[in-house]
Amino acid sequence: MKITVLPLTDSSTSVLADVRAAAGAIPDAELTIIASTLTDVTVHGLRFCPDIDACYLPPSMPLEGGAVSELRDYHVDAEWFSMTERTLAAAVLRTRLLGLGYPLSQVTKAMSSRFDLGYTLLPLSDDAVETFVVVRVDGHEEAWPARRFLEHPVSDVVRIARSNFENAKAAPGVLAAIRRADAVIVYADQYATFDALPAFDLPGMMEALTGSQARKFTIGAKFLSPQVRERLAATEIEDVEETLANLRPVRPAVGLTVWDSPK
Repeated sequence: MKITVLPLTDSSTSVLADVRAAAGAIPDAELTIIASTLTDVTVHGLRFCPDIDACYLPPSMPLEGGAVSELRDYHVDAEWFSMTERTLAAAVLRTRLLGLGYPLSQVTKAMSSRFDLGYTLLPLSDDAVETFVVVRVDGHEEAWPARRFLEHPVSDVVRIARSNFENAKAAPGVLAAIRRADAVIVYADQYATFDALPAFDLPGMMEALTGSQARKFTIGAKFLSPQVRERLAATEIEDVEETLANLRPVRPAVGLTVWDSPK
């Protein structure tokens, strides 16, 4: 049984825990988690991928007197961005590897191999995209990184902008994980305009979802647009474990099909 879940964020760790538990109870289950990369951000010259980090790094808190505390006490930049020693160390290594020319998908595979995840972790895209929320503050417009807005939301939002999104495409393995799945779970929350909705606009994503033989499910469908809900034709679920326990593979156990393209 092949199960694919997307796009997970740092606010959906409970969904990840539920899916892991459900997949663990299914013999020979193959779980793929696709983490959003659309609110990644560069802080202090380092590339942070909070949604990827949330899918593989153990939870932690900043240490008093540690590097995170020292950075905060300089009051020079990005005090709105929450980090820990673990996520800071991950950003240091990630930035170094990206600077050497490795794509984010390879960097994520290498870094997550440190832990026994029990599932395949893929970034949504190898292409660096940053989401900005243009807000009106004291009568003038400011472009806030999405992470700043998530930390300190304001009501007067003018628009959402994304850098380099027009050049972005799904990371290697993402479309194949959707096409080959027996079950696909799409997650959305109140900030779906930051991650879930634009994810469907990446080249080939909606075609992979609508063309897949997989049973399709949603968690948080009310946060998706009516057009997306109609095209997905997915079933809204609450109990992940019960839903997956009652499924059967939709694909042959052996042999290749037209969906087995490696891309």
